[in-house]
Amino acid sequence: MTTAAAVAKALADAGIARVFGLPGGEVLALIDELRKAGIDFVLMRHEANAGIAAAVYGKLHGQPGVVLATLGPGAANLLLPVSSAYLDQEPLLAISAQLPGDLPASHTHQWLPLHDIYRPVCRMTGEITVDNATTVVGRALAACMERPYGASFLTMSAREAVKDVVSRPPIKGGPTTAATNLVEPSFTRGRDAGAAAAHLRARLATAERPLVLVGLGVDNANATRIRRWLDEWNLPVAVTPKVKGIVDETGPNFVGVISGMAADGLMVDALKASDLLIGFGLDPVEVDKTWHAELPIEWILEAPNVAGMVPAGVDLVEHSSFLDAIAREPAPRAWDRPFDIFQQKRKGLLVRRAGSLDSAAPSTMWPGDLIRTLSGAMPASTIVTTDVGSHKYLFGQFWPSRHPGTFWMSNGLSGMAYGLSAAIGAKLAHPDVPVLAAVGDGGFSMNAQELETAERVGAPFITVVLEDGSYSLIKLAQENRQLPPHRMDFGPIDTVKMAEACGVQALRTTNPDELGAAVRRAAEQNRSLVVGVPVNYADYKLLF
Repeated sequence: MTTAAAVAKALADAGIARVFGLPGGEVLALIDELRKAGIDFVLMRHEANAGIAAAVYGKLHGQPGVVLATLGPGAANLLLPVSSAYLDQEPLLAISAQLPGDLPASHTHQWLPLHDIYRPVCRMTGEITVDNATTVVGRALAACMERPYGASFLTMSAREAVKDVVSRPPIKGGPTTAATNLVEPSFTRGRDAGAAAAHLRARLATAERPLVLVGLGVDNANATRIRRWLDEWNLPVAVTPKVKGIVDETGPNFVGVISGMAADGLMVDALKASDLLIGFGLDPVEVDKTWHAELPIEWILEAPNVAGMVPAGVDLVEHSSFLDAIAREPAPRAWDRPFDIFQQKRKGLLVRRAGSLDSAAPSTMWPGDLIRTLSGAMPASTIVTTDVGSHKYLFGQFWPSRHPGTFWMSNGLSGMAYGLSAAIGAKLAHPDVPVLAAVGDGGFSMNAQELETAERVGAPFITVVLEDGSYSLIKLAQENRQLPPHRMDFGPIDTVKMAEACGVQALRTTNPDELGAAVRRAAEQNRSLVVGVPVNYADYKLLF
């Protein structure tokens, strides 16, 4: 068995069904061994897109996603998805080629110090060799699943890939040990769940306006427990975007989405109005302001936050045991919708108001109409992915998520061009569930070619492109700082023609009824569709 065959077998034995990536001469042996092992190689058009799709696919399956790239530029392009996995707590194993270690020191063509580059943002980095090929992949996969979830990075040379591992016994103290950097967790769950539940119950007994803040550090497996506790005790709740759907956002106690989305000023005011903030799995990696360090928070964490951080004086407690313990007791008191005024103001922001439409751009759709139309036309089970930009703030705050794992955005890293790639990973993970990618025209132009990938690999989804002809989020920031308008607008990109060039049906509309009918048909027929929707960037001012 060759080194490449051993890697493929280790992946197959771990239940990995798909590896995403781009080929290169240095990884051809591994790609062929993946084929022999029955692992589908999902050929994409850019390594960054492949890594994002892999991470979403993996997390939806409860395992690490796997992405493969060649050396040099291929390996360098993996830095974005690996960084995203690090900050957004998504398990991802990245494998790239590397030059053989026995080449002359002067041979620097396509050579990069990859382990040094990736080590700071990975739970494990290592070199795959004949000496460790049967074990290192399993260790790397396991490291990705240590909480907080993250990335591992492995390299393998084309020369090493074809060597025979059977006749090469492990060498103690050899390159296996030297090449591997595993970041071991330095925490323990030292808090008794019953005592933690009793303490919080006592705190709630004296609180007039408690607010539970559910964040990235929760496990979707606890969604039923979380909902039972919040519903039975009638507790107000807010969430960060990466866990949208952990509670039903159409429920009466849902206050809103915190961490820099639309209506952020209103949400921060709600936080300040609370007399007991409960950070249930709350991870500040999603928060672009500093209220998490300035306001008192009762932290209920079962694992460290990103970068291994735990608030001072906080002991970790297993969430499932805590939720079981607290559910055994009745609510210590009753709360009568203490955040009702904030909830009503939030809902009111989506209502079109006089003066909301710029007279210079009459043929646009009001963002609130867009949200209402799409959420009314798509099933509640729809998985939504977004790019980064003004539309991310819109969907992050106002899309009414109903089920866990149905909303995906890059928020810790906040990288553009996430939406289409994430949609491919989500659709391959759940082929029977409708997937909607909400992207801006700026992000769409970065990787619209992946629409062809989606068609080729059998991952149809609906894409809505909000067209405002600018990097509108930055343009608004420019205006808010009273800077002159400069280099934020770009010429029109024909969304329809780009989609059709990739073999996908498309239309452009500003009519809510036409939009709703089109996406409803596409969802029912499980086919791809791209809809360009012109919007006026100035309308976002009324939402932010």
